[in-house]
Amino acid sequence: MQAEKHLFATTPFLGPILRKRAVEHLFSSKSRDAALKLAGAVEDAHPEADAIFRRLLLLQHSSEPIMHTALWNYWKASRFEELLRRMHYCETLKPVLLQALVAMPENDWGNGMLFMLWSLVEGKDIAEMIEVSGRHAPALEMDALFGLAGGNPGRYLDLEDPDYSIFEKAWLAASGAQRQRISTTVLKSQDPRLVAAYDHAVKEGHDPQLVIEALKLCGDHDALLVRLHGLPFTSALEVIAFWEEGGGRPKTPSKKAVVDSAVALYRELAALLPESRSSAPPGTREIFSFWTERYRSYELLQQDLSSPDPFRRAGALFSAAQRGVVPRNRLQEISLNGTWPEKLAQHYLFTVPDASSREEHVCWLRPQENIVAAILSSRLPGSLEESSSLVGRVHAGAGAADESAELQHKLLQLLRLLQGYFLRGLITVDSNDDATEKNAVETEELTDVEW
Repeated sequence: MQAEKHLFATTPFLGPILRKRAVEHLFSSKSRDAALKLAGAVEDAHPEADAIFRRLLLLQHSSEPIMHTALWNYWKASRFEELLRRMHYCETLKPVLLQALVAMPENDWGNGMLFMLWSLVEGKDIAEMIEVSGRHAPALEMDALFGLAGGNPGRYLDLEDPDYSIFEKAWLAASGAQRQRISTTVLKSQDPRLVAAYDHAVKEGHDPQLVIEALKLCGDHDALLVRLHGLPFTSALEVIAFWEEGGGRPKTPSKKAVVDSAVALYRELAALLPESRSSAPPGTREIFSFWTERYRSYELLQQDLSSPDPFRRAGALFSAAQRGVVPRNRLQEISLNGTWPEKLAQHYLFTVPDASSREEHVCWLRPQENIVAAILSSRLPGSLEESSSLVGRVHAGAGAADESAELQHKLLQLLRLLQGYFLRGLITVDSNDDATEKNAVETEELTDVEW
């Protein structure tokens, strides 16, 4: 104990000698308290902190199990803050750390240390060492996270996960960068089970367009039709165009019939569209096509939604709204208080409420086909009331000789076809008390709606 008191000795001439003896005494004791005192000395800027830290890293569990376990548990309790700080400022320590990790015991405790460090550091050397040594995390969600973020979906697909809870826990534990890599893994996997786990578990925390693209790649046309639920009608049109071009169809007869009808209507609709003509002068590009191409990256899209540049925000808003990832209350707030570039993106995509009461300084010229805009901005499946309202507007807004009337009717027909698929068997409850028996249920056919 006397030697330990001299751990921070500053006596002239004798100070270094006393400190060295104290350090050697602590290392030779191989006790838990000794490990904690040495680790604390490093954190308290001991004059020989670098040398002590290197020796601590080189402790072997096989020869000093008590000291080794206490040390790593101590570091783990602070999320390896001191360890990571020193690794950041001293490149020469990285091989020593890797050597220490290789020697980590192959049990749940040792593997848990390895995977926690990997999740914090995300070093390629640590990941390669884990792969080469065939290590697995004691927690299934961490093992799944390691595989999914590293482009090895087999680590997850080898697990039994019927309710996708393992995937969901892995996603919640992932950093932003890891989530981007998981999304890439899902997209490249072309595995229907992995796509289903991603879509089910991630919910609002992902880009719906990525799920659509992944389902296209893996050829799961049944799931692709089901996934249109909740998406804007414009996104559904893109999927129908994919079916029309590629010829793929769902296996389930009822789903196949819906897709066949949708493709037939889409072909009729395409014949009614006017030829697109670019009005952009030579050397320039139309802003909407530029935005569409720029924001293919979901990461860049999320970043620019909060950019201080209003044009970047507008471009990100344009692409995000098309994908259905902008909350409705956010769109409403922008329609009232957004900058004019953001409002431009909204007016192009949607029929935006009149905001003139807020001293609007821009006069927005609404196209004659605003009924078309209302149809395109619908979100599947919608409701019977919304569908009936659109029907009324189409009938009231275009006469038989109107050139846009047929286009409106075809768009509405296609929308209602998809609504019919999602809303069939819909049950509504009202306060009718005509029943004469307790717990009776009255049913009736909806005769004024045609799907």
